[in-house]
Amino acid sequence: MAFSIPTGSEIITKTTETLKRFPLTMLSSLIGTLIAIYLIEVELDKIEGIYLTIAKILLCSSLAIFVFASVRLMGESLSLRWHQILTVLALIGMLGYYMILPDNSKDFGVMMIPFRHFFLILLFAVAFLWAPFIRSSLDNESYWEYSKQILFAFTMAFLFTIVMIFGVNGALFAVEKLFDLDIEGKRYFQIDIFIVGLFSVGYFLSQISSAPLASKLSLRPPKVEKFFTKWLLTPLSGLYFIILYSYTFKVLFSMDWPKGILAWLIVIFSMVAILTYLFWTHFVRESGSRWRRWIWLAVLLQTVMLFLAIAIRILEYSWTESRYMVFVLGVWLAGISIYFLLFKNAKIKWIFISLSTLIAITQFGPLNAYTVSKNAQVHRLQDMIEKLKTYDDATIAPVKLRYEISDALQYLDRRYRGDSLSGAFPQMTKEVDALKDNSRSLSEHITQKLGFEYISKREYKQIKESGQQRSMFSTKNYKYITKQDRMTDIRGYDYMIHINMGEYRYVKRDKRVVQEEPIIFDNPKLTLLYTKNHQLNIQKNDTNITIDIEEFLQNLIAKHKKGVMELDDTELIIKKENNHTKLKLELNRIGEEFFDGEKTIVINGMLFIKEL
Repeated sequence: MAFSIPTGSEIITKTTETLKRFPLTMLSSLIGTLIAIYLIEVELDKIEGIYLTIAKILLCSSLAIFVFASVRLMGESLSLRWHQILTVLALIGMLGYYMILPDNSKDFGVMMIPFRHFFLILLFAVAFLWAPFIRSSLDNESYWEYSKQILFAFTMAFLFTIVMIFGVNGALFAVEKLFDLDIEGKRYFQIDIFIVGLFSVGYFLSQISSAPLASKLSLRPPKVEKFFTKWLLTPLSGLYFIILYSYTFKVLFSMDWPKGILAWLIVIFSMVAILTYLFWTHFVRESGSRWRRWIWLAVLLQTVMLFLAIAIRILEYSWTESRYMVFVLGVWLAGISIYFLLFKNAKIKWIFISLSTLIAITQFGPLNAYTVSKNAQVHRLQDMIEKLKTYDDATIAPVKLRYEISDALQYLDRRYRGDSLSGAFPQMTKEVDALKDNSRSLSEHITQKLGFEYISKREYKQIKESGQQRSMFSTKNYKYITKQDRMTDIRGYDYMIHINMGEYRYVKRDKRVVQEEPIIFDNPKLTLLYTKNHQLNIQKNDTNITIDIEEFLQNLIAKHKKGVMELDDTELIIKKENNHTKLKLELNRIGEEFFDGEKTIVINGMLFIKEL
């Protein structure tokens, strides 16, 4: 793994050799790079038509980089005929992947697609570490020497890419400022894509040994590698060991069941522990490496806590893709730990072969992560709806139940669109598809049909923090209005004033600005105030008329209970008058919301005033 600066002729020779060795990989990289650069140039509101086709080709090209490279590495250890067969199968596989990608922009945007694409790339990236040895075997030291070359090549490609991106972008920025040029921001991104797509891929492939089976540790490992292994990696692994096992004992004594983050901490610990085991390969002879087996015992024992942590989440919220992948990862960790504990001559290559195999199982076949999670969430949703039906009025059902139904609907909608919901709600999904101007999402539409308003995660958090339930009443034809939104007949009245108090808008995540100005209207004849105790106070000719908004709202809550519902227009009209003034407040919306435990009363409507 010694590093030296190549000469110009060496760079040309290495580039030529890489192109000859990985032609399909470099062609895929070129196609993907050009498409990505082109799509940045085009301003797209939606990915549809020819642009959808181009986007699908981009996804296939990015995956093909890893597929063709791993096939080439595997083919080099096989006969020419088998290499050609594998290449044809890879081409057919990429065509099949293109065909299963959605043909419409709506389904193309679901979260399942990038999730699956990432794991397919990971599958073939891991294959780099075992593909050359599918029919051959090396001792652990020689195999790890090859694996280190792959890891080192990836690390150096990453570092060089970062340096080049910052260097080239810095130079372009300097030219722009020094010569008073106006260079569009997207040009910077296009250059970055070119560097990543061609330079990074080409450099990485050029560093892969052309004779993996000849990998031998001819020299003593560099001192920096031993320092990294002994004084950085090993203490870090030990630190995770102490933290996680201390927490394990805490759980056992307190019976306070593990939190969701525990699963991810165990995964991190396991990865660091396995990496520590691998890096010690060159520094401990087999006769003196018994202590390393304790690493696998530590990993195995932690998988018990991993299964416990993920089981609690699954029992409460059922399967999702991420929980399924963590569970499968736990199975892999347990299996590989038992293998290395039971077999003295265990081979390192089976770590990576087994990992690729399990990833393949989660992406293809009847036990793939998406089928399992979709079916589980649909079944959970149906069970929760059956519980909801036990209540005469859905709005009085526990807020947790309504939130979990809302959340399950949103989960299925975002990941699988209407496909996962059409079976459970065929009529509702058809109604939503038929709406041309629909401001509600599929999730919101279905919850409304079920008898309650959709509850977001933010709203549920507010309710939990405040200990109170959100109440909101609106007219059946409610539409959020502003002064410019509507024409209103004011016959019988002299003035009309738009009232909109307590509404808020987000300026940053979890931050808001509350519009609560005390003076709504002021002129020599009439002053309209909105007081801090939620009263509309109209002052005219030294007389006052007060509309108590909070009292009116509490009367509505007492009558209809807490919840979110639509009422007849007549229930949201307030009338008052005295000897000088007649008032009518037509509310479109009134309610109370809680944010960080503080209550805000929301009103939206029109106030009509007549002088008597």
